[in-house]
Amino acid sequence: MAALFSYGVILAISIIIGLIFTVIGLFIGHIILFDSIFLAAISGIICNQIWHVHPALCVVISIVLFAVLFWLQNTKVGFWIISVLLSAFWAFVFGFFAHIFSGEDMIWFYVVMGLGFIIMMGLHLKAKNS
Repeated sequence: MAALFSYGVILAISIIIGLIFTVIGLFIGHIILFDSIFLAAISGIICNQIWHVHPALCVVISIVLFAVLFWLQNTKVGFWIISVLLSAFWAFVFGFFAHIFSGEDMIWFYVVMGLGFIIMMGLHLKAKNS
């Protein structure tokens, strides 16, 4: 019985690690798709939890938002607007984590935020070119 439990635990850990690497691969390789999915999911959650809209309508709103964002990011003007805004958002998130982990050191916040913006813009440009 212990062996069966151990195999189950190993399987669960393997699935979790696989999902983590899938998200990281999607984030690095296909940032445009990841941004669209991320914002659509967040909007659906906010729609349901804060505005108390029916879950079925929240799913429809999320799907429409995903399609619009993905389409916008594939246009020339929309790509630059959304890429700059989302790169700034991700840079702020990275800087915020650096701020927390460095003992609230603002220099780390600004350095990581600046580097994060450059890296995220590079990922957006790479995804656009491929």
